[in-house]
Amino acid sequence: MSNYQELIKNFERIRDYMRQFFLYGFKVRSEFGEKSGRTYDNERRRIESYLAGYIHTDYTPRGKQVSVHMDSKQISSNPLYAAWKSKSFTDNDLLLHFFLLYFLGNGQSLTASSLCDLLAEHLEIVPDLQTVRNKCREYERLEILTAEKTGRAYAYRLSPPMTLESSPVYDELMHAVKFCSEVMPFGFVGSTLLDREFLHNDLFCWKHYFLVHTLEDQVLLTILNAIREHQSITFENHSARSGSRTQITGLPLQIFVSTQTGRRYLCLYFFPRRRFNCLRLDCISNVKPLEVCPEYSLYKEKLQKNQSSCWGVSFGGRSRMETLCMKLYIDECREGHILNRLQREGRGGEILKVRDNEFLYTGTFFDTNEMLSWVKSFTGRILDLQCSNETVLNKVTRDLEIMYQMYGEKNGII
Repeated sequence: MSNYQELIKNFERIRDYMRQFFLYGFKVRSEFGEKSGRTYDNERRRIESYLAGYIHTDYTPRGKQVSVHMDSKQISSNPLYAAWKSKSFTDNDLLLHFFLLYFLGNGQSLTASSLCDLLAEHLEIVPDLQTVRNKCREYERLEILTAEKTGRAYAYRLSPPMTLESSPVYDELMHAVKFCSEVMPFGFVGSTLLDREFLHNDLFCWKHYFLVHTLEDQVLLTILNAIREHQSITFENHSARSGSRTQITGLPLQIFVSTQTGRRYLCLYFFPRRRFNCLRLDCISNVKPLEVCPEYSLYKEKLQKNQSSCWGVSFGGRSRMETLCMKLYIDECREGHILNRLQREGRGGEILKVRDNEFLYTGTFFDTNEMLSWVKSFTGRILDLQCSNETVLNKVTRDLEIMYQMYGEKNGII
């Protein structure tokens, strides 16, 4: 039986456990059937090690339930970054790392063959030349080393150190890094820079703190590269409702971010159905770039034209456009802020004054179902509601009836 290892080899697996199990699922061990029980135990111990102090355990009739409890007001840095800062390595990786940096520490340039000779003088077991060469190439890609061709071989030397400390705007730059490391995509980069400078975020805290976004950044980077290169992509989409996994191919066009939930979506053109579609970024995995699309700018232009008819991220179903009309009672003298809100949040819908204190809002969008949360926020002011989508109207009516049953005559409100 192999021993338990804390370091990550497959980040996609740890991403799935962190997101689905700890952050969303709140499952017990027996309910997580995608992998074996032993795999679950290993991943659980690994995550508990990374997130020590944030793990909450509760015992329910179904069994032991493990989840992550965090208060954004008390967190200065995203604890999920710990997963990115872990990497598996072998004994040779460890030895080569320190000895190579030691041999090159005096500023000289050495070939892989020369480095092998030096290693032979210090180690009992010497890695072969190809292993040393591969490690030097890896460090060159990471910009730890620079390479210069001398004859038929490459000579390696340490890259010059960063000179952040000597910058006249060093303090201001570090303030910006502290902010960006927690709120921007790929904030892990900022967190790594702060680690290098032995600093941490001691300036900012957030009410809405979307920690889980960092688990999507690897997928996001591949998608953004494909958008920049105008490439199609293929990926695996995991349905949060049914649990099914589907292979999808399409043209990525834009990343949408919800201002209400913070959830991020990939908007792509789906060629088989010849339409746009938005998929949750946290349900996407195994993204692979494909060929370049020569008509990319055409699809991008079509998307921009369609966006004005989107309430959220849905491009509708069979019926391409749906209309919702809502008549509201608003006291013009005392509730001007409600009118301002209607204009500010109406997303281009028409607002018409019917008579004193009565206003009619009319909006036409691809999917009026996305408007329901916003419509319900006007409960108590709605005089009449009409919608071309009968299902949407029925949902609102049913919810209001349930609310009336809960808080109506029985509770003395009516």
